[in-house]
Amino acid sequence: MIVDRDKQELDGLEWLISKYSFPISSVGLVDQLSDMLGSLENELPDVLCLELDMIPDEKWLMVKKFIDRYVGEVIAVTAEPTFEKATQAIEMGAVDLWVKPLSPSRVKNSLQLAFRKLTEKGRQGHEEESKQSVWYESLFIDEHIPYRYPVYLLKTEASNDLSDLRTFIEQFDFYLKPLVFSTSDRIALIFEEQFPEPIAKAQRFLEEWERATGKALVIAVDRGGGEASLHGMYKKLRKVMEITFFTGYQQVLCSDDQSEWRDMDPFLTLTEQRDWVVMLDEGRSNDIKTWLYDQFYNIESPYPDPGLLRTRLTSILAQVRRFMIRKGMTDYEEKYKRIFDTILYSPVLYRIVQDFILFINDLLHSIEEAKHGKVNVVEEAIAYVEEHFHEPELSLKRVASHVNRNPSYLSHTLSTKYGQSFREVVNAIRIQKAKEMLTGTKDTIQAIAHATGFTNANYFSRVFKEVSGETPGEYRKLH
Repeated sequence: MIVDRDKQELDGLEWLISKYSFPISSVGLVDQLSDMLGSLENELPDVLCLELDMIPDEKWLMVKKFIDRYVGEVIAVTAEPTFEKATQAIEMGAVDLWVKPLSPSRVKNSLQLAFRKLTEKGRQGHEEESKQSVWYESLFIDEHIPYRYPVYLLKTEASNDLSDLRTFIEQFDFYLKPLVFSTSDRIALIFEEQFPEPIAKAQRFLEEWERATGKALVIAVDRGGGEASLHGMYKKLRKVMEITFFTGYQQVLCSDDQSEWRDMDPFLTLTEQRDWVVMLDEGRSNDIKTWLYDQFYNIESPYPDPGLLRTRLTSILAQVRRFMIRKGMTDYEEKYKRIFDTILYSPVLYRIVQDFILFINDLLHSIEEAKHGKVNVVEEAIAYVEEHFHEPELSLKRVASHVNRNPSYLSHTLSTKYGQSFREVVNAIRIQKAKEMLTGTKDTIQAIAHATGFTNANYFSRVFKEVSGETPGEYRKLH
């Protein structure tokens, strides 16, 4: 392809080239820069003779990208033999820089060199064999050029972990360093060469990430070697990742694992609606939990469309919403909105169901408390712990049974009010009692440990230091 603003130059150069015995099947002539860009993309020329003077400074980078992506060898042409033009020729990897007026022998020698370089590469056609330049836009725009090398797509369960993932990628010892492209919710790793066992390498990355951070991550892998473009590979990997809605994170997926969703009716039947009305009105939290587990925890492949499952959950939530209105639970509006957002946007099904169960339990218990003068369950639970803290076998299940609540509900309520788990609350009470004994008695540390519910004095000392910042011996000396 010859690109020059001067049509006479175009015709003359075409005639000159036709007089030599070069392996040329066709010659394209272009006199407009805008026409050149489209022609490069469609024709993929082996050799481009390009007049540099027709490229404005503001379009230089764009033109260079097109040349890198679609052209085999380049010969630059200029009427101004300046340092700037020589630099541009070097930047685009030109075989030679022709200066007008052109020398026929220089033209012949440069074209011979260009064809020799193509032959040395074993180039059968630019779109098939030459190393492909990759740009961020290639993920989103289909260039219809097969990408032959592995591609990883990584996604953290929590979007705010992406910056940590990016840092980890930069520090990880890859067999070959990939190009790293970040989107709003995931990171693509584009490898520019083939390497052995890309699935096993992804598994090693996942294991080291989990060991270093303990955070949830999924990796989808396309091993390359197919006919798909980079855009096609990216779309396929995103589709494969949708399975995490059912199977969770902490796994490596292969692009070959893609399957189609099955159809389902997302709405409750009339019988199911009546069942929900009865279960809510009678406060049957265990039956509700069993119903939700049966519906959403026993799903097997082929899986239903996640969007339809979210619709089904919102259909159930609508029943709960009507129940709230009947009971006048207006103070639950914010909690209702939060669980609605969880159903729409939370990435994993089992977490949605767990949060939904906690929301319903909390609602039912609040209604029950209202019937009995709003007994403060948390205060009742704390009082029981303070009375029985010295018993090593004191457990969440036992305390929940005493206050007539579900263990998961009590744990959630304690965590919401105090920002601590049940075990942390118990330990805090035990350590407070231990402090009183350390300053008010001369009992040994081992005796105090046993008196406050600890069966092991070393474990007692470790917990004491975690809570108070001092060992029991240090606390006794200072107080």
